[in-house]
Amino acid sequence: MIIDEQDEKAPLKKMIFGLDETIEKIKTAISDFESGQRINVAIIALPYAGKSELVDEIVKMHSHDVTKITFSSIISNKEEIPLLEDNNRIMIFDNCHYLYMRKIGGFDVLEEFLEMVISSDDRLFITTWNIHSWNYLNRVMDIGRYFPVRITLPQMDHENMKRFLLSEYAEDEIQFINDKEVKDEKIFRIVKRPIAERFTHSRINLYSLKINYIALQTMLFNKKPEETAESIIFKEIVKLSRGNPGVAKEIWDKWLEHPVIKTSNIDTIDTDIDLDSTGRFVLYLILSMGHIKKEELKNILNWSCNVDDMIINKILFEMQNQDVIVKKAEYYSVKPERLYVVVRYLENIRLVW
Repeated sequence: MIIDEQDEKAPLKKMIFGLDETIEKIKTAISDFESGQRINVAIIALPYAGKSELVDEIVKMHSHDVTKITFSSIISNKEEIPLLEDNNRIMIFDNCHYLYMRKIGGFDVLEEFLEMVISSDDRLFITTWNIHSWNYLNRVMDIGRYFPVRITLPQMDHENMKRFLLSEYAEDEIQFINDKEVKDEKIFRIVKRPIAERFTHSRINLYSLKINYIALQTMLFNKKPEETAESIIFKEIVKLSRGNPGVAKEIWDKWLEHPVIKTSNIDTIDTDIDLDSTGRFVLYLILSMGHIKKEELKNILNWSCNVDDMIINKILFEMQNQDVIVKKAEYYSVKPERLYVVVRYLENIRLVW
């Protein structure tokens, strides 16, 4: 857990792109609070979507009125929730999905936090949540009633994505080159999608044919697309990232050979994931927490089934071998460029919605 002390002279983070309307909604909630209303705010997003950067922007706008508290890992003890002893009336709690564990007895800390929210009449609470944790908690605990203003971060559009990815470079520093030969393109590709069978709940695979229409058009009419290399690259990044800036940055860094980025560097993202029922639930936990330690995964799993080190190590190894997760220090998280493959996989087997 990190408590931020604000310093107006501290360097500012990169600008927020495409979130002007979102920022206005939060500013309105703050203005209403200062006028005597108290409407707590929940900011809801997928991993890498920029919710922490957004609240940092709010902190900069109200540096003398805000205390920001960041939960950086699962809070397992109610005593770890900070007491509200300072004079600031606007409290920002970042990563509130770390206040629960999906197991029996794993909601005590969250319940204590929510009790603090409703009992603090003279404070405004602005919170951020992982969208899949929020959806689960809203279904089982109706947490939405504590936060009347709920903001889901929008997808970044093509123009804002371009501004975001180029913002750290000088003008014309990056060279876009269309060197992709269509003859190297596969026109038809078989895509496998696992889904949960409705009655037996077993996993079955559906196969579909994916057509590369640009390659097909070139083959039939010997006509190259009229788009520039820059347009092709940014369009593909927006499509693969679904407008998620953190995912887009990961894809951009993978394709960029500074100062050149080529259309031949564009690659598709593998969609195959093959896990057993325990592995699927572990993947859900990693997605819904953002990042999580192996011991925390074991702690959650052991209330329903006996999971020893060998089993959890095998599951994590399988996920890393399938290029689904990454490990940084002690924490496991979904690999950014595979985020939407994971979301679609878990949606198909009804573990997320």
